[in-house]
Amino acid sequence: MEATVANYKWSDLSVVARVGNVPVLAFGLTPLIGHWMGGGLWYWLTPALFFLVIPIIDLLVGEDRINAPAEAEPELESKLIYRVLCWAFLPLQYITMFYLFAVMTSGELSFYEIVGVTLSMIFGVGMGATVSHELGHRPARIDRLISVLMMVPFNMTDFYIYHNFGHHKSVATPEDHAAARYGQSLWSFVFKSIYNKSKSAWAIEASRLERHGLSALHWRNQMIWLAMMPPVLLAVLIWQFGWVAVPIFLAQCFIGRMILAIADYMEHYGLARRKLANGEYEPVRTDHSWDDAYLISSLMFCQIDRHSDHHANEGRPYQILRVIEGAPRLPYGYMVMIFVAMIPVLWRKMMHPIVDAVYDAGKVLPHGYPEDLPERFAASAVYRPKPVAS
Repeated sequence: MEATVANYKWSDLSVVARVGNVPVLAFGLTPLIGHWMGGGLWYWLTPALFFLVIPIIDLLVGEDRINAPAEAEPELESKLIYRVLCWAFLPLQYITMFYLFAVMTSGELSFYEIVGVTLSMIFGVGMGATVSHELGHRPARIDRLISVLMMVPFNMTDFYIYHNFGHHKSVATPEDHAAARYGQSLWSFVFKSIYNKSKSAWAIEASRLERHGLSALHWRNQMIWLAMMPPVLLAVLIWQFGWVAVPIFLAQCFIGRMILAIADYMEHYGLARRKLANGEYEPVRTDHSWDDAYLISSLMFCQIDRHSDHHANEGRPYQILRVIEGAPRLPYGYMVMIFVAMIPVLWRKMMHPIVDAVYDAGKVLPHGYPEDLPERFAASAVYRPKPVAS
């Protein structure tokens, strides 16, 4: 079948579809720019942008709700440039990391400069998780290999297994370790989620091997190879820069996993699928994820904030993800809601009226314990009452 060549104008496309992940690449450069600007306070450029400047701009700019015309999607999906721009983040990521490790261990920086450059490196290099997520969903082996390599600096190589073969199958159910309950605070969710997702990745791979009649310790166990990659990188860093590389690498792993867990928390908070009479869950719909269309957040996260479409149509590449009218919607973009989620009282005050309205519409079940929910939703909670301590 001949590929459709769409006749469309740039104004018909979302800004992300027009520029790809160039803004992510630009942000990934900011730690090096801070160094090239002379260091000092410039070493704090990246965290200042992430924590202050970008969230404010996101609020001021507002939403970009443009969806590509349906006839343009085949052409946009086939454009190689979107993948090439994603691939480009890998060398940037590793060059930045090794260069800044050298800067940090040079003995020429003050303490506040070391802290600044460390945080800049973590957040700059950490944007690789956004690109890795996108490539991990692509069918080509080169895309998936690059996806895994981008997760090595944060010891998150297990993400590929759990996210693709666990989260996307069990999303919005009690079996999903990346879905937060109604009333569950971020800090209760994060650490359990990180541990359980890693544990589940091993179980998923062991189950796959068992179906092929192989032991979990077989060399074809992908988790064994994936788990070996971060220690190899750490060994190289120690060899090059000494044992001081260990706490820096551990901080990078911790903060990287934290940010991913915060994103998980926001994306499916309180939303649950129904279990059918045959014991299976209903198909994933756009109602089972929180959607968002704030422009700057979309640029920073490769439009993954159009999360309802991402889960309902898992194979859609980021440049053609759609804003879904009627889907549950976050009140602000990811770059703001990340910080709202860190303050449980503020999160509940802002989100619970919106979640309750979604429950009232009757499209989803309450993902929570009966006693944590408003009384009118308690009977339909997907969790049983919490066990009473003896």
